[in-house]
Formats: sequence, C-alpha cells, structure tokens
Amino acid sequence: MLRGIILLSCIALSSCYMLYLDAKAEECFYEELQLNQKAGLSFEVAEGGFLDIDVTLKDPNDQIIYAANQETEGRFRFSAAQQGNYVFCFSNAMSTVTPKVLKFKMIVVQPREADSTDLSEEDKKIKSMIGDLRNQLREVKEEQDYMEIRDNAHAEINSNTNRRVVIWAFFEFSLLLAMTVGQIYYIKRFFEVRRVI
Repeated sequence: MLRGIILLSCIALSSCYMLYLDAKAEECFYEELQLNQKAGLSFEVAEGGFLDIDVTLKDPNDQIIYAANQETEGRFRFSAAQQGNYVFCFSNAMSTVTPKVLKFKMIVVQPREADSTDLSEEDKKIKSMIGDLRNQLREVKEEQDYMEIRDNAHAEINSNTNRRVVIWAFFEFSLLLAMTVGQIYYIKRFFEVRRVI
C-alpha cells in the first residue's frame, strides 16, 4: 500500500524516481550542472529494514559536498561551484540481507535568460521579480510535495497501528469473556451440592 502511494506521488512529480537497492549494493547517478547553477537532492526510504540509507553527493573533482549515513529521509540544496558532472550515490552497504526501496528527486534550477537590452529599467525589474516569484513558487511546490509524501507515509503508519490496537482490544475482550465464563462455571460447580446414593 505504501509503495503504491509513493509511486503515485512520483507520477505526479516529473523528476521523481523510485529505486530498488539490494543489500550490500550502491547505485550512482550523474547530473551535469553549469557554473553557479542551483540544484537540490531529496530522498526518502519507503521500504526495507530500518528504513535507512547512506547518501553521498560529489562534485566533478570527486570532493564530497554532502554525506548522510543511515538516514531515513533528507534534503540538500547547493549551488554548483564548478561546471561538470555531479555524482550522487545511494548505498545499502550496511545492510546484509534487506533490500531497500527509496524515492529520490534531483532538482535542477535552470539559469535565467539574459535580459534583453531593449527593455526599460522598470521592465527589467518586473522581469526579475517574476523570476524570483517563479523560483519561490517552485520551492513552495517542492515543499508541498515533500510534506504530502510524509503525510501519506505517516497516515499508513497510523492506520496500521490503529488496526493492531483494534485487533489487540478484540483479543483482550475475548480473553476476558472466556475468563468470566470459566469463573462462573467454576464457582457454580463449587457451590453445587452432590448427593451420594
């Protein structure tokens, strides 16, 4: 059920990917970025073991920009310090038998177009403000998507917990009822008078 919810969330997002990662495995992905281009990485483990994964993000010189060990979910944004291929890897090396299913998204902000010289100063200012507004709306949309996925995962956990509590309560009720019937039968037998002929 949880896998279906997250898969539907990924279908709604154009750049969301699901990854099945075997035990002791590592998968790497590459993203080409221009100088000063803004990008971000968000991930969440959906299934498997303790829902933890190791993540590393490296620049073109193989320097680690971001590293997270045994994280369930995370988000990281950065600005490319140099042009080239940035590598982000997910590792399940700490798990000996449990495969993991995770969802991740690499967000790349496209650079703005160069301002036209035939625009007035006021038009350039408005165009800049519209670009800023577009970026802020994109960030709000990303945050809403992230919160929706978390809400769906937590709703699934709440539903499972509620189901278990109801089953346990029914078991307790049945046990209490059986004990009550047993005690009534025992006490009735205790006070029963037997005649010996």
